[in-house]
Amino acid sequence: IPSGTKARLLGVKAKINQQDLEIHGNESTVLEINAEKQVEPVIIRMLSSVKNENGQRMILGVNKESQLFNIVDTSESTKSFVLDDILECMPSKMYGNNITIDAESFVRKIDADDLPSLVDLRTKIVNIKPDNNNYCVEAIILKAPERRNVQTKAGETITLSEMFVEDDTAQIWIKGWRNQARLLDECSIGEIISVSGVVAKPGLEGRTELFLTPYSGIKKKN
Repeated sequence: IPSGTKARLLGVKAKINQQDLEIHGNESTVLEINAEKQVEPVIIRMLSSVKNENGQRMILGVNKESQLFNIVDTSESTKSFVLDDILECMPSKMYGNNITIDAESFVRKIDADDLPSLVDLRTKIVNIKPDNNNYCVEAIILKAPERRNVQTKAGETITLSEMFVEDDTAQIWIKGWRNQARLLDECSIGEIISVSGVVAKPGLEGRTELFLTPYSGIKKKN
């Protein structure tokens, strides 16, 4: 069901979950679709590719409209592809910009020259806003990554790694929680890095900070 499709649900129940309204259906629910167009394949350029702790490949991709997509490959369908490859796929699941590829999905490499590259998506640090949007930046490391354990309000102890970087416009902290902390382990002071798929959020003392996500990638510049 593509985004923007008009639909009618018959035989559902409404529930409140964490102050949000949810609609729940069951085997007797009827879903009527009024789609204006057929579902089309998703075409994206691979910006980053990492494996999570479960062995699933987490891919950050971009389409020709410069929209970023978070892709989970549960079947190794993309293992032969490398960064900057253009993929055409019919995913098994798609919700907003979140895509799931499994054994039932269709994926192939194609030739295309109208998709933006990582360079086209870079934002100067001075222009980053704490809006929870995804950003791609290139910067030099001023302070090497440091790891420490942080205790949450729930009593859980989690790992936080953080480093301080700058470009020719401003400086900013880049942080990684839990499994994302390991992405910073190979970074050193003085290196120029390209970081893709980081989220900008309000940090300490009102300053904006960047946080790694499961789809983030870090590439060192030669």
